[in-house]
Amino acid sequence: MPSLTFAEFEPLHRMAVRMSRGLCRRLGLPAHDAEDFAQDLLTDLLARLPSFNPEHGELGAFALTCFRHHAALLAHRTQRHRAIHHPTSLDDPLPGGATVGAVLSEADGYGAWVGQPADVFAAVERRIDLERAAPALTAEYVPLCAALARGDRDPARHAGLSRTTGFRRVRELRLHLLAAGLTSAA
Repeated sequence: MPSLTFAEFEPLHRMAVRMSRGLCRRLGLPAHDAEDFAQDLLTDLLARLPSFNPEHGELGAFALTCFRHHAALLAHRTQRHRAIHHPTSLDDPLPGGATVGAVLSEADGYGAWVGQPADVFAAVERRIDLERAAPALTAEYVPLCAALARGDRDPARHAGLSRTTGFRRVRELRLHLLAAGLTSAA
């Protein structure tokens, strides 16, 4: 692997910083993200450095090509992350001329912005239904319910059950809750 001296690395570092600042401006990201992007660009360059051949061109041109390609990939990832996690903006217009931010109260919070239900009455009714249905459950369901409520990746294992028994108990649990008068929340 070719090694770089400080004199060779410093112009490449400046180039990566300039490119990362431009990337932040184009994506509308805060300036402090530029340092992370610059590190990503330099890491990608160092990973590709063994394929650099000085007979085919200069190191600066090779680095610029690597930076451009990786910056395009970083921009695509950032835009995809935004589309998945922030499907709407507070400035998006609604029918009638108002914006999303204008119709959301501060009490609704972040969940309402990303599309989660913000009906506090429904949440209270669901809590009352759960408290009413809880006595209908036997002790064998408590560890599984606790693991499900925590959002464990493998709730059956955390409840001390095999996967098959866990699936069977979840099915039985749904039936018990339905018999107690609790319908599905979704």
